[in-house]
Amino acid sequence: MRKITKIFVPAVCAVMLVFAWSCNDAWEKHYSGLPGSKSEKNLYEYINSQADLSRFAEMLRIAGYDSILSQPQTYTVWAPVNDALQSVDLTDTVTVTELVKNHITRFLHSTAGLESKTVYMLDKKFVLFKASDNQFTFGGKVLIAGKSEISVSNGLIHCIDGYVPYFTNIWEFIGKTPGLDSLRNFLYSQSEYAFDADASVEIGTNDHGQAIYDSVITFTNPVLSQIGSIYVEDSVFSMILPDNTAWQKAYNQIKNGYKIYGAGGAAQQRLNTQWAIVQNLVFRQLIDNPSTPDSIVSTSGNVFKQPAYLFTNAVKHELSNGLAYVTDSLRFSAADSWQKAIKVEAENSDYGRAYTFANLYVRSGLGTSYIVSDSKFLMVEPTSVSTQQQNSVTFSIPNTLSGKYKIYCVFVPSKIVSETDVRPYRVSFYLSYMNSAGTIVTESSVDSKNALIGSGKTGATFTTSGTEITKQYVTQIEFPYCNLIKDKSEASLVNVKLKVKNDVPITSSALYNRTFRVDYVILEPVK
Repeated sequence: MRKITKIFVPAVCAVMLVFAWSCNDAWEKHYSGLPGSKSEKNLYEYINSQADLSRFAEMLRIAGYDSILSQPQTYTVWAPVNDALQSVDLTDTVTVTELVKNHITRFLHSTAGLESKTVYMLDKKFVLFKASDNQFTFGGKVLIAGKSEISVSNGLIHCIDGYVPYFTNIWEFIGKTPGLDSLRNFLYSQSEYAFDADASVEIGTNDHGQAIYDSVITFTNPVLSQIGSIYVEDSVFSMILPDNTAWQKAYNQIKNGYKIYGAGGAAQQRLNTQWAIVQNLVFRQLIDNPSTPDSIVSTSGNVFKQPAYLFTNAVKHELSNGLAYVTDSLRFSAADSWQKAIKVEAENSDYGRAYTFANLYVRSGLGTSYIVSDSKFLMVEPTSVSTQQQNSVTFSIPNTLSGKYKIYCVFVPSKIVSETDVRPYRVSFYLSYMNSAGTIVTESSVDSKNALIGSGKTGATFTTSGTEITKQYVTQIEFPYCNLIKDKSEASLVNVKLKVKNDVPITSSALYNRTFRVDYVILEPVK
């Protein structure tokens, strides 16, 4: 959650009171070591009294900062002279306000002892203030000799020979740029602003006797909390921005993967589709030349190898907190981004795991000749010798999309435990899922042709290798609806489950191992 500080007065937005200084002996002592002239006027009064700052004074009035700079608060102002502001359209209040806030900061920033530093401005931008070549510059604009370091009752004024352009950040760029309506509407619709009454305090009154508040507004956006805080200035991002054409094309391509059964399904489908579009657009690095890196990682953790193709024909924009690439086509493949394989490690029970007539043990594959996923596997040991009480384990498979998958179950051979044990496993499979009618099909068995034949029916048995890791094809299925959950706290909502059952009677245990070992279950999307 990000806090935005604002002060509310009629028709004027003021800033937070930091320190209240008065023209007393302490103030004079504070300034005793600073070069430049002194004035009893406040910041606005001084600026308004200078003929060569009249245009900037007018901009202060337009933006409502004449009253702010008249308050007993400490600021430093870099004031552009009139000649530097002739090109600024004073009827454009948004631009004027942006420019004004980009030349004012809290606290005192003197040239005394200055080498180089970045200054945090009222618009939350960072501007470089430095000494070089026997002169001082602010954002590359030169401080005018004899008209800088002017001490007034509530701060300092430096006159400069030009104005520092306002550079938008990625968040602002999305809000301002034509053709990004679809992206903007989704991202901005997720923003919430709330007045924090407990944190806000009354700090004074204006000339009309009306209260001025240090008002704390909280800003939250669940999408940005996931993909990156592209509104902040102290972080660097690169972001791919789909224009309206690219957005609609991606939406039409992706939406069928997010069909949801029941009331409210269409609205949730739309939200999920939009999220799928944006989840891999942001990268926490400057990608100035996309052809250079071998791989890049999105803020959601997705890895793109040889990523240059993602930026083909995209137009690059340099912004205050990174780079934006506007594109008319999102070039992510489904497998690259939104429709990835779903892998469930057998040893992981975060999303639910059931078992019958069995003891479960997690074992390590380290130190063996076998390459085991995540170095661990699950051993399913029988607790009964009865043919009617065969050991089984059921894996919950979260976040399936509506679409086709091939299902595989990967087994680790008996030999991983004992070099002399080369007995294979003989197992059967049962799949649970939601059908097109919205009904949960429970444990539909798989026949010898890897087809689902329905619940309560006897399926086929499948025999693994006794010496090699076996990636056993189970079946292919098209899920009519997606089954998404936020995290493991919603594991009970997972309706896709795969049951693996031992099919070896005790009388055949010399030929087949009744204890079977599962590495993982994987669902691979069918293009």
